[in-house]
Amino acid sequence: MLMLVVALAFGGFVWQLYSAPDAPRISAPSEPYKITPPPEAANAPDMVEMGAFDEAAETTPAAETPAAETPRAEAPAAAPSQPQPAAAPQFTSNGPYVAQLAALQSEQAAEGAWRRFASRAPDLFAQARLDIERADLGARGVYHRVRAGYFADRDNAARFCERIRRMGQDCIVATR
Repeated sequence: MLMLVVALAFGGFVWQLYSAPDAPRISAPSEPYKITPPPEAANAPDMVEMGAFDEAAETTPAAETPAAETPRAEAPAAAPSQPQPAAAPQFTSNGPYVAQLAALQSEQAAEGAWRRFASRAPDLFAQARLDIERADLGARGVYHRVRAGYFADRDNAARFCERIRRMGQDCIVATR
């Protein structure tokens, strides 16, 4: 009797599964979701291609680089309505503000992240100093905050973070 109940329940489940109306499906676009920036953007000061801080973005499949095969037209002159880039951030030797770039669970990982950041934008990180702050978050664990410093005021730290965000990396202004 128990075997009959189990067989009927399983049959009902299979019937329900295959008789349900089809749910609408959203298909993914066929074109790549990452694109190679034009060469003008790569030559701009303090600019790095989007996603440069992603470790997964370090290897680019051949399907994502069709820009080299197509002829390029001359870039139009910048329109006056486009916002001008903010002035470069000014670092100080011992200011109260820093820009937090990441929070990692080991000091070695934090130092490795700093080296990657600095190698991706050497002009931006030329005068920056590494500041690793240990943060014990209780049950969530101990984290090491990777911070770039030092800034005399919040505005300079915000300008630094703005440039970091344009490169695809999160950044927040913090005090020491």
